[in-house]
Amino acid sequence: MPAALVAEEQADRLHTSIEAQPDGSVLVTEEITWRFPDGEDRHGIYRLVRVRAGYRDSDTQYRYYELSGIEVSSPSGAPTDITVEDYGADRRIRIGSPSETVRGTARYVVRYRLAHLVNDIGDGTAEVYYDVVSTANGFPQRDVRAEVSGPAAVTKAACFSGPYGSTDACPATPGETATYDVPDLGAEEGASVVASFPRDAFEDLTPDLREGDVESSDGSAVSPGVSRTVGALTIGAGVLAPLAAGSLMGLLVWTRGRDEQYAGLTPGLSPGLGQEAAVTYGGPAPTVAVQFTPPPGVQPGLVGTIIDEDAGLTDVTATIIDLAVRGHLTLAKEDRALRSDDWVLTRTAPPAGSAPLAPYEQLLLDALFAGSDRTELSSLKNRFKPTLDAVQRLMYEEVVERRWFRRSPESQRSGWVSLGNVLVGLGAITVFFLAGPASGLFADSGFPVSPVFVLGGGLGVAGVITRSLGKRMASRTAEGSAVLAQSRGFERYLATAEANQIRWEEAQDLFSRFLPYAIVFGLADRWAAVFEQVAAAATAAGHVVSPPLWYAGSWGDGGFHDVASSMDSFSTVAAGTFVSTPGSSGSSGFSGGGGFSGGGGGGSSGGSW
Repeated sequence: MPAALVAEEQADRLHTSIEAQPDGSVLVTEEITWRFPDGEDRHGIYRLVRVRAGYRDSDTQYRYYELSGIEVSSPSGAPTDITVEDYGADRRIRIGSPSETVRGTARYVVRYRLAHLVNDIGDGTAEVYYDVVSTANGFPQRDVRAEVSGPAAVTKAACFSGPYGSTDACPATPGETATYDVPDLGAEEGASVVASFPRDAFEDLTPDLREGDVESSDGSAVSPGVSRTVGALTIGAGVLAPLAAGSLMGLLVWTRGRDEQYAGLTPGLSPGLGQEAAVTYGGPAPTVAVQFTPPPGVQPGLVGTIIDEDAGLTDVTATIIDLAVRGHLTLAKEDRALRSDDWVLTRTAPPAGSAPLAPYEQLLLDALFAGSDRTELSSLKNRFKPTLDAVQRLMYEEVVERRWFRRSPESQRSGWVSLGNVLVGLGAITVFFLAGPASGLFADSGFPVSPVFVLGGGLGVAGVITRSLGKRMASRTAEGSAVLAQSRGFERYLATAEANQIRWEEAQDLFSRFLPYAIVFGLADRWAAVFEQVAAAATAAGHVVSPPLWYAGSWGDGGFHDVASSMDSFSTVAAGTFVSTPGSSGSSGFSGGGGFSGGGGGGSSGGSW
């Protein structure tokens, strides 16, 4: 290297190896030869590793790459003590010892893992887009090389170098291991490498999104110089936290988390008009009798909600099938070869005199057919989740308005679960951020373990207790328990009904009306099997059982079984469609405007101290 190119301080060599893992993380190895200022004593070097990056121009969210598995060695024998500090959007890895110094040049090998860095591009490919040298780098970097490997061969590679935003390309060669030759970089110049893989070489590539500002710091500091008394109080708080949480939550579950029951009434019955009945709390589950119809005026989705106190996906998809049975739409399997798992929903005019829809049913129906009377289920992918959340909220509001719950079961649970999460988080934060700074605080306390670990562990256990018992805080009113008993009685009928109990003339109508309930109960196959026997007996007697009008699918030898199986399939496909959200937040280094230096994820820079 010509002497004119040698700076007072610089990296004489930076070779970076990036290994993409199937889970979307990358293992980074940096081989660094660092030249310290001539004649000056330094303790070591530091590396700034980017762990927070912007997400779709959001001011409230950022993408997070968790840093872990940090290892440092020095082939030249330099001190390799490690201190990790929060540094805005970066983690600062300080390498070296405060009590030892180095001069001249030193060699280091730095290894670490960054989670959730691989991007799902959405076109069947996945990318590593990584800043080998950040444009925030303040020192020249010479002899810069990089290589990227992964669970499959790299199919496409690109390299960019220069100031931030530069599109100057550098040599990049794809293959089993992609290689990149980066020109010498000056201060505030960086280099980004891009490697494309087949998407199916990886597992889930959902980005880790956090709330807050990209540049915010999560760190905190504790001043030393506190006595043994503070340590004892800290340990006492850590021990008392789970005891207090268990006692308080147990009392709350006993007094507020048990279902009410009407005393002196047969399970499933409610007091008549003007009649009063005493209410009791808790007790064994009542014995219920078989009920041949669903609870009056209670739709399948609400039956599912009263049973498990949760407006789940099955309850929502069963509501769609119930709306079809009641004449508001038809369901048809998509018959194109490449879309065999898709469904076509067509809105229809309901029969005259139909009962008004509940608010959650009306919202669901309108959202399915927004702007058109014909909807392909696949067209709702990645855009229906907000509507799903709104429908579920209205279902919870419905069960409260019907006086089955005093408050939404979801809000009853979520408040306590959130508090439990806060306590667990406080415990983790206490240990992670205070254990180091507090080591001097409790160095002479005489305790065998740091009081910070006891406090953090106690808070974590208290949080787990609060979460666990908080899930039991949803409780039914006496009226809700009555509806539950009716629902369980109807479930028993669907589970025990026999074909000889059903008239041929009512078979089609009865099968359709009760099928959504059978889906909620998980009894669709059993319910269909009963009606296959009914259909066989009808055929033998010369009576034809007609197919359901709301189902535009096959009706042959499979008959009722085919309908039930298809509705199970519809529920599964619809559930996956409704919860889907847009995938990767990472932009491609090959498209969408192209890559540039400083535009990748992760990345590092460094200096000495």
